[in-house]
Formats: sequence, C-alpha cells, structure tokens
Amino acid sequence: MDEAIQQKTCVMAILSLVFGCLFIIPLLGFIFSILALVLGIVAVVKISKKENNLKGKGLAISGIVLGAVGIIIIPIIALLAAIAIPNLLMARRSANDAAAKANVRTISTAIETCALVNNGNYPTNGGEITQYFSSFESLNNKTVQGYSYFVDLSNNSYKVVAKPETCGTTGTEVVTAEKGGVLQEEECK
Repeated sequence: MDEAIQQKTCVMAILSLVFGCLFIIPLLGFIFSILALVLGIVAVVKISKKENNLKGKGLAISGIVLGAVGIIIIPIIALLAAIAIPNLLMARRSANDAAAKANVRTISTAIETCALVNNGNYPTNGGEITQYFSSFESLNNKTVQGYSYFVDLSNNSYKVVAKPETCGTTGTEVVTAEKGGVLQEEECK
C-alpha cells in the first residue's frame, strides 16, 4: 500500500511571513524585517533540501519579500520625516510670528480707537480697550501661540509688546506698537 506522505508546513516559513507583516510597526519594524528575511531564506533552503517532507515555500518567499520591503521602506520613511519635521516647525514659527503681528496691530487699533473717542486721551486700563477688542484680556500679560504679550498704558501714550517665549523656536521677532499705531519689528536675541 502506498501511503500518502503527509507534508508539514515549515514553522520558519510561517514565522518569516508573520515577521514580514510586522514591518509596519514603528521602531521595531526594521528588526522584524531582518528576522523575516533571515527566517525566510533559512526556510527556503530547508524546504528545498526536504521537499518531500516540508511545504511552505510560498510563505517563506512572501516573508522574504515583505522583509526586503521593510528594510527598503523604513530608511525612506526616516529620511522623509527628517525633512518634514524641520519644515513643519518652521511653518509653525512663521504662523506664530504672523499671529503676533496681527494681535499687536489689533490691540494698537483698539487703543487708538479709544483715544479717538476720548478726545485724544489714551485708555489707562484694559477695561476700556475691551470695549473695542473683546479678546484683549486673553492676551494682556499672557502667553499665546508662543508669544508673551505686555501692554503699558498711560494717559498720553501706550506701548504694546509681543515677545517670543523662546527666541528662534516659538518665534523670531519682537513686535511692538506705540503711540500712533506704527508697528515695529526687530529680530529677537
């Protein structure tokens, strides 16, 4: 009687495929890709030597391919991240700078409007400014979007200052406005 030879699936081939699929896990993906590649090659060699007893060559080849893809893709992703992250930080810094200029301009306009309504007398407290700029209290002596805001008021003048919380990181310019509403910008140090 001819007995059909029962072929077993090579465990290394299965592991190769599983590790190959895990290449998408951040940080560990590179290690899983190497394991998939090594186990896949060992499984193909083992299956080739014992063709009658072992099966799973397709699984092993799939693991090898996924391992190779992981080894190739992970450095590309790291390179793209190394390029993108500084650009994102620069864009955020630019947005903070633009917001600071807009806020200083708006506060200055509100103060000038108060002076216009009060016969040239500038407001001496924030309550008067809030009538013309409702968000004034949320900015004065506070840090918003990486900039700290300070307003100095007197009856015949004022000064509005926005300074980056961390020069070069959260912003690049100190923005000021004084009597007359002229904005001045200087690089922070």
